[in-house]
Amino acid sequence: MSRQQLITPDFSAFSKDANLVWNLQKCLIRRYRESNADALSVEANNSKIAKYMRNVFPYPYTIEDARSLISSSTAESPVSHFALCRLSDDRLIGSIGLTLKEDIYYRTMEMGYWIGEDHWNQGICTKAASVFSEWVFENFEHILRLEANVFEGNEGSGRVLEKAGFELEGRRHKAVEKDGVVLDICKLRTEK
Repeated sequence: MSRQQLITPDFSAFSKDANLVWNLQKCLIRRYRESNADALSVEANNSKIAKYMRNVFPYPYTIEDARSLISSSTAESPVSHFALCRLSDDRLIGSIGLTLKEDIYYRTMEMGYWIGEDHWNQGICTKAASVFSEWVFENFEHILRLEANVFEGNEGSGRVLEKAGFELEGRRHKAVEKDGVVLDICKLRTEK
């Protein structure tokens, strides 16, 4: 058996344009700015959001947490996490991003997002997820699959993804533990 070559994916599309912005009907998707810290700490500081996020997403969500996220997101290379901002005044209302995979998984990316509770049920995340996933497939030739995980009980996020063109692939039973509770997750995916 021959030794397999480690393939390193090309993520240069993230750095092609430092001012990358998607202008959608109700929101913008753009890179984080230091000025987003106050709005980020307000919108993200919600237990209804935190309970469906990985533990790396803190709760309570402080101004220090917001500054730390913005600092790491603006310094990361490639940039893979973006702000969702209200179109009318450019105020941050949420976030969307990708987990970049490597080795044998290099043809897959994982998408995640959240939006402040005052902006739920307005179609904002559906539009953002749809446009963002199209951009991924257009700009990363090697990517064949984009996936997302939805915690048990988060039916709203599952509907967002389905409306954005994702399909339910399956349910992983007892796959995660959040705040001492073992939960199933649903894996949804869309393909090139």
